[in-house]
Amino acid sequence: RMMGRGIEDLASIGDRLPYNFADADSGMPRIEVGSGVVSPVEVSAEILKALVIRATESLAGDIDGVVITVPAYFDDAQRQATKDAARLAGVNVLRLLNEPTAAAVAYGLDSGSEGVVAVYDFGGGTFDISLLRLNKGVFEVLATGGNSSLGGDDFDHKIAEWIIRESGFSGQVNHSQLRMLMLESREIKEALSESLVVDVDIKVDGLEYKGQLTRRQFDQEIESLVTESIRACRRAVRDSGVELAEIDAVVLVGGSTRVPLVRTAVGDYFQVEPLNDIDPDRVVAIGAAAQAD
Repeated sequence: RMMGRGIEDLASIGDRLPYNFADADSGMPRIEVGSGVVSPVEVSAEILKALVIRATESLAGDIDGVVITVPAYFDDAQRQATKDAARLAGVNVLRLLNEPTAAAVAYGLDSGSEGVVAVYDFGGGTFDISLLRLNKGVFEVLATGGNSSLGGDDFDHKIAEWIIRESGFSGQVNHSQLRMLMLESREIKEALSESLVVDVDIKVDGLEYKGQLTRRQFDQEIESLVTESIRACRRAVRDSGVELAEIDAVVLVGGSTRVPLVRTAVGDYFQVEPLNDIDPDRVVAIGAAAQAD
C-alpha cells in the first residue's frame, strides 16, 4: 500500500499503521525495522529477491526475466516504484501486468476475438472489481472499483462475533482471545464451503461454546458484506459505460470466492456462470507465467 506513496499519503491508507516511521527528507516513507531503516521499495526488493532464489532452485537455472503483477488501479508512481524494487533486486522486468488481466489470460480469454470481462477479486483483506475490454488481443481497463478494507478476514470476524454471542460470554474480549477466535473462525468458514453444517467446540481463556453453525446461519451473518461487494460491482459497471448484458465472462480471483454465497451472488448479479476452474489463489500467477512464456 505504501509503494509509490509520499509521507503525506500515509493518512489516506490507514490511521493505525503498525509501524514506526523514521524522519525522512526524501518524501518517501522510511520504516524502522530490526536491521535499521528501510523504504517500501527496499522491502519489496527483499521479497522479490527471496522469490527469485526459490524460482532458481525450483527450475534449476538462472531467471532470464520476470513478469510482475500489480493492481489495475496502481498509478504511474506505484508502477515505477515496483520497477525500482525489481531493479534493486537485480531482476530483469519483462512486463508489469495488471492482476485482472493476468486472471483473464489464465483462462485463455485473451485468445477470444473481443468482448468484455469482469474480474471479481475477493481476497483476505481487500476486494477489487475490474472491467476489461478485449480488442485484437489487447485488454483495456474500462473501470476499477472495490473496497480496500473488505475481505475474508471480515467473514472470520462475523463468525467470531456469532460465537461470542452464542456463548453468552459477558466479559471483555481481549486481543489474545479474539486472535484465537479468528483462527478457529477461519477453519469453520473453510469447512462450511464443503459442508452444510459444522460442529463448533471452542474453549478460549474462559470463553466456551459447544454447538453447530449451519451454512444458512453463516450466509445470514455475511450477507451484508457480500452485498457491499456487489454494490461496488454495480458502481464499476456504471462507470465502465457497458450494459450488464455486454459482459461475456466473469472470472473469480482470491480465496474468499470459495464461499458458496459469494459465487451465487456474483452469478445472480452478472447473470453469467462465473469461471472458477483454476485455483483462485493462483490464477493471477498462472496468467503472469503464461504471459512470461
